[in-house]
Amino acid sequence: MTISRRQFTAGTLAAGAATALGTLPSGSAFAQGSKPTIAFFVKNVTNPFWKACRIGAEKAAKELGINMEVVAPTKPDNIEEQTRLVEDWIVKKPDAFVFVPVDYKALVPSVQKANKAGIPIINYNNKMTDIEKVTFIGSDDALFEYEICKYLFNSMGGKGKVVHIDGVPAAITAQMRKKGFERAVKEFPGIEVLASQPGQYRRLPASQVFENLMQRFPEIDAVVSANDDMAVGIVEALYAAGRGGKTKVVGIDGIPDAIQAIAEGKMFATVDFSGHDQSYLAVQAAVRHLKGEKVPAEILLPVFIIDKSNVGKVAKTPEERAVPSWDKVAGKA
Repeated sequence: MTISRRQFTAGTLAAGAATALGTLPSGSAFAQGSKPTIAFFVKNVTNPFWKACRIGAEKAAKELGINMEVVAPTKPDNIEEQTRLVEDWIVKKPDAFVFVPVDYKALVPSVQKANKAGIPIINYNNKMTDIEKVTFIGSDDALFEYEICKYLFNSMGGKGKVVHIDGVPAAITAQMRKKGFERAVKEFPGIEVLASQPGQYRRLPASQVFENLMQRFPEIDAVVSANDDMAVGIVEALYAAGRGGKTKVVGIDGIPDAIQAIAEGKMFATVDFSGHDQSYLAVQAAVRHLKGEKVPAEILLPVFIIDKSNVGKVAKTPEERAVPSWDKVAGKA
């Protein structure tokens, strides 16, 4: 199911973010006749979403013939470790950062150091402010959550008992998705929110949180999960408790495990957040900037809901997934 409000949006150009087409920046690797090196950051190596991001980025790097180093904290979503990694890579002086912050506020000072060092920043997935960046590539998280909630609530006839499982509270994606959830709830007075608790964007913590909630609430009509990894853990907890198939579960991301759960009728729906596409486009943007091409200041992915009716058309692993067309997505900047 595709929401009509499709949002491949190319924003106005950021001042100084790109140079005239065909004019190579004097300090770029391309101007010096060598391969550029890009530091590609992810939040962790445990969530399948970040694996999809890595795969999309690697496809772009291979296609463009560049060097790319994947940079990830060993502890999932660890602010202190990512801060150290940023500062380590500033010393290594790569040609660009393709960057997602563990915490969009806490990482600002470190990214500002990269700005001062003259390293171009391509910000993807979690939008940052108070930094200089070439572009942001991601989605309207509040809109994604709002649309999947509306779809869910309408399927329930506009009434029922709902649990919300939040992500990492410090993450801007979690904050915006919660706003989308709250907006949808206000529009459906028949929806009763039983609880809203964080699941840290990870399967096991979310499953444990939900197991406790099932003990408190013998009747739960639906669960809104801020991402698919948690949603799959919630589905597993429901079936382990003998309550499988009695509660509708929705998420966001479109990871393979969620797509399989939807195909099997265990999970109701998800939104294709496509880390694969975001990271592919982000690496493309980095290389185009280094070549002196103009890059849109913002590219937002569309709302695309995956449910039982269309899951067969999108049931692909990140390795199998086709890459997006830059020209179709970003247009002619």
